[in-house]
Amino acid sequence: MLSCQTSHDCSYQAPVDLSDGLTVSTLEAHHFNVSLFDSINKDICEGKYGNIHDLLIIADNDLVVEQYYNGRDKDQLHFLASNTKSFNAVLTGIAIAQGKIKDVNQKMSDYFPEFEAIEKDSLKRLITIQHLLTMTSGFKWDELSLPFDDPDNMGVRTDQSDNWLNASLSLNMDTMPGTEYVYCGPNSIILGEIIKRSTGQDIAQFAEENLFKPLNIDKYDWFSKNGIYETGGGLKLKPRDIAKYGLLHLNKGKWNGAEIVPADWIEQTFDPFIEIRHPFYSCYQWQMVKTESGYNSWFIPGNGGQIIDIIPALNLVIVINADNRNIPKNERTPLEYLVKDIEKLFTVSENR
Repeated sequence: MLSCQTSHDCSYQAPVDLSDGLTVSTLEAHHFNVSLFDSINKDICEGKYGNIHDLLIIADNDLVVEQYYNGRDKDQLHFLASNTKSFNAVLTGIAIAQGKIKDVNQKMSDYFPEFEAIEKDSLKRLITIQHLLTMTSGFKWDELSLPFDDPDNMGVRTDQSDNWLNASLSLNMDTMPGTEYVYCGPNSIILGEIIKRSTGQDIAQFAEENLFKPLNIDKYDWFSKNGIYETGGGLKLKPRDIAKYGLLHLNKGKWNGAEIVPADWIEQTFDPFIEIRHPFYSCYQWQMVKTESGYNSWFIPGNGGQIIDIIPALNLVIVINADNRNIPKNERTPLEYLVKDIEKLFTVSENR
C-alpha cells in the first residue's frame, strides 16, 4: 500500500483564498460531516485508492476541500489525460458562438478538402462534428484489446505516426456515423484541427484567449507534435484551474457572472446522445451516468486516475488527480468507489 509522505500532514486543511477567482470556505461552514470526510481522507492517505495526488471539491460554488498527497502541491501542473478531450467540446461551442463554425451538423469533410481518403469513402463523407464529439464517427478503432505498451495497439501506432491528422483521417470506416459508440481518440485530434482551421488559431492559442484568460488560468502545457496538438490527452493544468473548469460547466458557462460559454451549449454538451452501456451515456466528449443515489452525474475518466465529476443536483464538482498507471488494479480500490464515498458525504448532509 502507498501512503502519504511522513512529512506531509494528511489532516483536513481549509482551502486558502488566492484571489484566483475561486471563493473558498470550509466543510464546517457548510455544515458537512467533517468526521466522515476525515475517514475518506485517511483512506486516501493510506493508499487505498493508489497514488492520489490531489482532491478538490466545490460545493455550492465554494471550494471546500483542497487536499494534496504524496508530495504534490497546488502549483504543480498535472496531466489531464483524457479529461483533455472535453476541451474540444467547450472550445467548439465557443467557436460556434463566434460564428466561426456553423453548427454541429457541419461535415468533417468541409474542413479537409485536400484529403482524398474522405472524398473516396461514402461513409466518411457523412461524418459531422456532432459524430466526432459523441464518439459515433464510425471509424474502425480498438485501443483496448491489446496492452497500451504493445506496438500493434491501434492507439500506440497512431501516437507514433508523424502526422496525427493524416493517421486519424485515414482510418477505415466500420459503422454508419451516428449509430454506434466507439471510444476513439482520433475523433478528438480531428476536432482540434477543425477548431484550428475554422478559427485560424491552433487550439492552445484559441483556448488561451477564449477560455484560459477569462478563467484566470495563466499557466498550462499542451503537448503537440509537428504542429498538431494532442487534443485527446495532452493538456496539463494546475488542480485549482481544473476545478475552475468544472465549476464553469456546473454554472452553465458562466464565470463570476460573465458568460464564457453559452448556456445552451453546455446543456447541449451534457444532453445524452447515445447509450454506451447501461447506465452510461455518451455526451459531447463527456459521459453521463445516474449514480446509486439517483443523481445524474457528468464525468470524464482519464488514464491513471484523472476525474472531473459534476453533479448538478448536489451543486457539486469533484476533481481527482492521480497516477495509478503502474499500480495493478488488484492492489488498489477503483476510484469510482472514492467518488461514491464523496457523494455520500454530501447526500448525508442534504438535510443539514
